Amino acid sequence: MMAALAPMLAAGTAATTAATALSAGSAIAGGLADFGAAQGAKQAAEINAYIGRTRAMQTDVSARQGLNDELATIRTTFAANGQRPNVGTAAITDELRGVRSRERRIEFGNQMQAAADYKTQARNAGRQGAFALGSGILKAGPSLFDLYQLRKGK
Repeated sequence: MMAALAPMLAAGTAATTAATALSAGSAIAGGLADFGAAQGAKQAAEINAYIGRTRAMQTDVSARQGLNDELATIRTTFAANGQRPNVGTAAITDELRGVRSRERRIEFGNQMQAAADYKTQARNAGRQGAFALGSGILKAGPSLFDLYQLRKGK
């Protein structure tokens, strides 16, 4: 009777070993897949942060050029009207320069804030990837321990 059960027990042990190994492999593969997805999200966020910084610089340059154009137009208008540079015309140009500079700083700051948000997303995605990989390895732990126990018993 025992001789008839021996092949069945050996087959059961092999099937159990294979199932346990597949369970561990599945957990690790899931962790690796989540890690890869998080790395992709991190890279996308880093690219968006770079684009945000570039847009901030472009906004700054565009605003400065716009201010120069406006001041040139005012100077030309004053000259066409025969008005010489004096305290009144200087006050007008100074006021325009102040308003446009404030607008430029605000817009530049807004663009840089958006870039900083993307940079934060990139850091968080990197952490999530590491946690996902660690989680996959930890999930495989019980299966690996069971596999060790099965192999030790042989």
